Amino acid sequence: MLSISDGMCGMCKHFGEHHGGDELIQIRVNHEAPETLTEECGNPTLENVHLKVTAVSSCDGYEPVKRAG
Repeated sequence: MLSISDGMCGMCKHFGEHHGGDELIQIRVNHEAPETLTEECGNPTLENVHLKVTAVSSCDGYEPVKRAG
């Protein structure tokens, strides 16, 4: 498992934005992701190139996931 923190794709609202699901919720709650996991980036500036990234990737388009509550 890879440890992820704020600023990394796994904590970005665009990571797996069109996929969603329990796996992404668990990644964000536990701050850990499988080493082999890749997801498509849903950032509008990158959507047309179908960029796939790991949870520990990062870019200047990072936007934090809204927290429940």
